[in-house]
Amino acid sequence: MLFTWDTNNLCIVFSQWRVTGTFSLVISILAVMALTAGYEAIRETSRNYEARHGLDGLDGVRTDVAKSLYNETGARKRRQHQKSRKGCIQCKQRRVKCDEVRPTCGHCVERKWECEFPTTATRRKGPALSPVSSVSDKHPSGSQSPTPDPTGLEVGSRVWKHTQLLSCLEKLNVPRQAPGDHSAYQRQDALELMDHFEDTLEPWLGSPVAQAMIQEHGVQIGLKAPYLLHAILAYSASHLSRLHPEQPKYSEAAKTHFTRSLQAYSTELVYELERGNANALLSASGILAKLSFINTPVLSNETTSAPPVPAWIRSMQGVRTIMSTPTLRKQLEGGLLGDVVRYYTGSARVPVTLCHSDDSQILHTALIHALRSLCLRPATTTHHPATAVVAGAPPSPLNTYTAVLDRLERIMLCELKNETVDPMLAFIATLEPSFLELLEQHDERASLILAFWCTRIGVIGQWWTGPSAKAECRRICERLADSRDPGVRDLLAYPARFCGFNLEGQSQLPSPPAE
Repeated sequence: MLFTWDTNNLCIVFSQWRVTGTFSLVISILAVMALTAGYEAIRETSRNYEARHGLDGLDGVRTDVAKSLYNETGARKRRQHQKSRKGCIQCKQRRVKCDEVRPTCGHCVERKWECEFPTTATRRKGPALSPVSSVSDKHPSGSQSPTPDPTGLEVGSRVWKHTQLLSCLEKLNVPRQAPGDHSAYQRQDALELMDHFEDTLEPWLGSPVAQAMIQEHGVQIGLKAPYLLHAILAYSASHLSRLHPEQPKYSEAAKTHFTRSLQAYSTELVYELERGNANALLSASGILAKLSFINTPVLSNETTSAPPVPAWIRSMQGVRTIMSTPTLRKQLEGGLLGDVVRYYTGSARVPVTLCHSDDSQILHTALIHALRSLCLRPATTTHHPATAVVAGAPPSPLNTYTAVLDRLERIMLCELKNETVDPMLAFIATLEPSFLELLEQHDERASLILAFWCTRIGVIGQWWTGPSAKAECRRICERLADSRDPGVRDLLAYPARFCGFNLEGQSQLPSPPAE
């Protein structure tokens, strides 16, 4: 075999010899080895030339420049560039390059957007501010001046929240747009949901204290707690769906975010409870309970398959888990929702002003007395859709009824207004496990207590209370309508009139007052 070296082209010229068998393989290996050795020799010559002349031996670039293009491993570094952060807010939110022309950039002119540039602020070096760094566990001090984040936006401002919200939803893999359906919910619509949640002034989220706190701080806290963020968006979407049923995107958004919130909330309670944000957990629990309560009219139509303990009660039971965790309870008692938490810990009770000339209080006092007498009977009466069973053993623990009736009595006698929503929800959240077990067993007296609670929450003038309370009350009345206990049937007449259920042979009890 004959071959010659061409040092300029780094190639091997082979003659046309006929070789076969093992000799051919050996010749091929030798050729590769020779080629490798020749290439390394050329590289070494190039490096020597570079050292002598300060040039790259291959393309004539100065050595100091060439060295900056490679790291210590020999891999090429990424090209450095100065990133501009002076683009307009609309372009930042839509992740498009802004030409930074003021007062209106090219994108905004072309698409007729409202062009707005962030306020100029001196950027300081240091770690980036966390999305919720300006929200403390206690009430934020009004003396602190607004702090800009690395983008120049004021932390906590509406524009900042918009930017953070879209970024957060992208990280949570919320689709930008539903495939094939341009009328369905899109990620960008979350901005409308957030604005509606924060801007609604009417009582619609519980007590005035709870509503003010969650509307002001909920989104910002939710950026670090996805279960709360999804719950907020689901609640807002559900309300908008009630206001605009002709627009399917709202119902789609409510379903999407409600499902995601439930999944994330359950995971947080099971796996991350000790490290969780107590304010976020309690807020999410209340919102999810309201959303489940809103779904009651749909679920109540399936009386045979509906569980004896409704989903909205199960949602509120997460509060017991939160309050039984010492670190979380400490956060709550001195935190944003401290005034609300007092009803869950028992340190505050719903105020009651007795008035012996008030016909409503006289009626409710008589009803509670009759309900206590019914619950103090030694036998346990259970009811199942298929059969009604009266069992004498084992008896129900009487103190289970007593503790619940003590709290129900104050709810029955108090003045109904938006401020009483917190103790009403606390009544459900603090139901003892033994009482829930009675509901699981279709206990008639436990179900009757729940029906009486529905008659009170149902007259609170908020969008999520009335229809849902009547639907839940009607579901209970349908189960207890064929009770064999005359005491149950007599007392059932009161909630039956509230929800419009036709109870045959009902007593002449007055209807609940329309407060």
